[in-house]
Amino acid sequence: MPLFRFLAETVDRALRTTETQTRFPQGAGFFMPSRLHRCKIPIARECTNNLKHSDYIGNKSNKYRIIVKLLLRLSLLILTVSLATTHNFAQDCESGILNSTTGNWGYEMAWELYSNADDAIIASFQGTQNYTSTEQTVCLEPGCYFFILSDSWGDGWNGGSLEVTMDNGLSVEIDLADGVLAYATFEIGETDSCDYMLYGCTNPDAENYVVGATADDGSCLVPDIFVTSGDDERAYYLHIPENLPPNAPLVFVLHGHSGTASSMAVFGGMSEIADQEGFVVCYPQGLPDFQGINHWNANLGISNVNDVQFLTELALHLQTTLELSAECTYSCGYSNGGYMSYTLACAAPEIFKAIGSVGGTMSGADWETCEAQAVPVVHIHGTQDYVVLYGSTLGSNNPWEGAPGVETVVAHWANANGCSEVTTTSLPDLDPSDGSTVDLIEHFGSPTGYKAQVYRVNQGGHDWFGAWGNMDIQSSAVMWSFWSEFCANPLAIAEPYDSRHLGQADLCAAQSNTLIAREDIHLTVYDASGRRVAQRFLFTDQSWEMKGCGLHLVVAKSTSGQTQQLKVFVKD
Repeated sequence: MPLFRFLAETVDRALRTTETQTRFPQGAGFFMPSRLHRCKIPIARECTNNLKHSDYIGNKSNKYRIIVKLLLRLSLLILTVSLATTHNFAQDCESGILNSTTGNWGYEMAWELYSNADDAIIASFQGTQNYTSTEQTVCLEPGCYFFILSDSWGDGWNGGSLEVTMDNGLSVEIDLADGVLAYATFEIGETDSCDYMLYGCTNPDAENYVVGATADDGSCLVPDIFVTSGDDERAYYLHIPENLPPNAPLVFVLHGHSGTASSMAVFGGMSEIADQEGFVVCYPQGLPDFQGINHWNANLGISNVNDVQFLTELALHLQTTLELSAECTYSCGYSNGGYMSYTLACAAPEIFKAIGSVGGTMSGADWETCEAQAVPVVHIHGTQDYVVLYGSTLGSNNPWEGAPGVETVVAHWANANGCSEVTTTSLPDLDPSDGSTVDLIEHFGSPTGYKAQVYRVNQGGHDWFGAWGNMDIQSSAVMWSFWSEFCANPLAIAEPYDSRHLGQADLCAAQSNTLIAREDIHLTVYDASGRRVAQRFLFTDQSWEMKGCGLHLVVAKSTSGQTQQLKVFVKD
């Protein structure tokens, strides 16, 4: 019988019992609780005749004593039931404390706690400040539990940690040493074998290896390794289209400062164009600089890495082993990768026959020492780029600066190669909503056929255009269009590259800051700089709230290999 029903019936019985015990002898009438000194009319005469005043008071007092005793018994019963319920609850729920301590870059640290029995979040944490501690109290039933650990920069928690302290004596300290994602598991009480299905890359040699993952989701990125003549092991990814024609071109695409080769391959769009146009794409991986940040040493003085040696030797290796064209090998890059492409044009013009730069320029050292070579240049840059300025930085001591403005740099290469004409054309504003327009500045008229181009993105920022920012052009498409003129293989794509032709699967949907999985998927999220900021697995119908204000590229991949890309603007 439910407790409250039992108590209600007990009180009702008590009142009926009290009424019975305080009834007068037959014919004497009965006591009305609302009255103290007289009987209820019309039986007042019977009360007067049969009940003395002392008997009346005695019966009334006896009635109250009975009620008080019953109430005391009920209170004791309620207390006993309450203590028993509390005792049973305590047996089924183990109390504990989750203490989150942030290190440097504390706002990048986050975690979520789940029961292995369902996908509901039990507790979560998002860092906001450096070197602070936050305690959360939990009460966990016996079972299997796991944490999803994440770092939005991808370099671990930088001294941050999570300590689990339970009243049963369990104490676990958890850390994310490196990477974007990891899992950590623990058990409470006596449990059957915990069959964790924690999806991620399970190959320790992969770039995106997930510590703690128990089920491989097919997302592993394992780079090829090339050993330079200086015995340095360097990593790279290759994209080789099916039915590759003989003597095909080779294009190097270099990521930006702090970027990765795998992320560049995702948002750059060069691989998709290669599939249509028939060339090989190489995505090399930069090494950490003196600050531990992935980079290309474009004579910047921020490392001792010999990237010219690595990239030139790798190009020769690929030309030989894959029988690729030595006359149609090019380099381009985003931001720091654009700087490095200029360095290659200065140092290895016999290997890299043309270059492209998106949001990068010449370093001060290259500007001062490089003699412009017969290497055609196509440069794409936003006028409102505040990371790598469109205008002049001459006289600056910053190693990233010290060169004139973008248009002057490109004109220098054009003039050195005999270009006599220059034109400026406003391109169609295909997407007025992006807040920017594009002008094409072309240098030509050289006796050797040399050409150089600037795509000036008015009001554009520090973006790989077509993936972020301006949508009137696609950076990879316009660069290949320029280079293809020199290989007698003009670009077959008349319009700017449109990713809709890929026939993407409908794997997930975005509602404001939340992603909802339509089937089991692995998610990888990139910010506008191309940096991987999150990755995780979502089950069908599971939702996940994205963090970090700004535009993000979300790449979803199903367990069957289907893919989907979508852009999500995350609000605070």
